[in-house]
Amino acid sequence: MRKLIISLLISMATFSAFAQDIIVTSSGDSISCKITRIDSISVEYQVVKNRIMEKNTLPRKYVADFKIAEENQSVANAANAMLSAPQISRFRWSFSSGYANRLGKDVESSGYAQLDRLYKNLRNCFSWETEIQYYFNEGNGIALNISGVCSESSDRNVDVPDYGQASQCKVKQQIIYIGPAWATRYETDHFLFSGSLSLGPLFYAESLIPDNYTVKMTTVALGMNCGVGGEYKLSSNWAIGLKIGYTEGRASNFKMGGQTFNTEEPVNLSSLFIAAYFSFRTQ
Repeated sequence: MRKLIISLLISMATFSAFAQDIIVTSSGDSISCKITRIDSISVEYQVVKNRIMEKNTLPRKYVADFKIAEENQSVANAANAMLSAPQISRFRWSFSSGYANRLGKDVESSGYAQLDRLYKNLRNCFSWETEIQYYFNEGNGIALNISGVCSESSDRNVDVPDYGQASQCKVKQQIIYIGPAWATRYETDHFLFSGSLSLGPLFYAESLIPDNYTVKMTTVALGMNCGVGGEYKLSSNWAIGLKIGYTEGRASNFKMGGQTFNTEEPVNLSSLFIAAYFSFRTQ
């Protein structure tokens, strides 16, 4: 009997030593424990189960409130800072589409005004971009950027060099960029402003299609992509916004018809774009 009483007293003393604080979770549950550490990401605490002390960690997104014991006021300031600070959205995905203008000077005149006009029309492009971001902290992270521009122009009865007159002639271009990026952001209660800078390969393809005959020219060059945007938060996860960006790239080596040739001057593959987008973010 004496041993049982002593055992109960030890258990009560152990529980008293470690079950001083209370963590209120986002689901409404309460955890009686001793909090040992609090930062912007998680709470570390100790609980006693079956006379054994266990160490646990609870992510910030599951914490709703704290009740700190007087004996453990050393963590009170950290608790208040965690509750007052906005939660960090670790992952963010966005997709945009809009207008892009192909930069650089026009191609040299072919001596065929109608064909030259078709190529000039390729400057006005449709643009799209998707970006997946992961943030280490409130302001900085890494991302994968995939973007592209494409355009098409056509006309009837077009004279084409080394072909003759085509009853239907079409010219097309497509530029796709893929690369890792550094991402940054600034966030308020209702708005988020973001930016990214990326380096990676730029894939270029251009096609001349007189009637049913296709001549295709391709190349791959080192590219750079940068952009800034601002969005309005529709909810805790979804937002809509506007973005402007720039893609840089130049190439002088091209493939066409199974052969490789070099241009006298590098061809400017750069473009400037403005687009509307939506984004999704989560913890």
